[in-house]
Amino acid sequence: MFRQTKIRVDAEEASSRAGDAAVRIDRSSPHPIVVLTGRLTVDTTPRLRSVLIRVLRESGTGVLVVDLSRVSHFDTSGFAVLLEVLNCAHERSIRLRLVGISGQPRRLAELAQLDQIFNAFGSEVAFS
Repeated sequence: MFRQTKIRVDAEEASSRAGDAAVRIDRSSPHPIVVLTGRLTVDTTPRLRSVLIRVLRESGTGVLVVDLSRVSHFDTSGFAVLLEVLNCAHERSIRLRLVGISGQPRRLAELAQLDQIFNAFGSEVAFS
């Protein structure tokens, strides 16, 4: 289960840690950047979903960046969350930009043609 170690909604950065995954929101740049760390699995993705949907709702910009460069493992539940967030972003006319996908997460994303799905919705995936 997820345990919050730090949430600072009114500050430039908010963090949450759950098991072997962490979510950090950096609001210091023009577009919010959600930095994910660790393993995105069925055990950790519910909190990820919650944070990403909240950031989309609060976002005053047209772009939300999700940095996956520190993600070591990604399963189909992580993939499903990204597709759900993509749909929510599209409904709000927000471009979702996934950056830094490498290793095992990249192989899954390529296999599932995540970049083509995102491009069809006017968003993008950048592999590292």
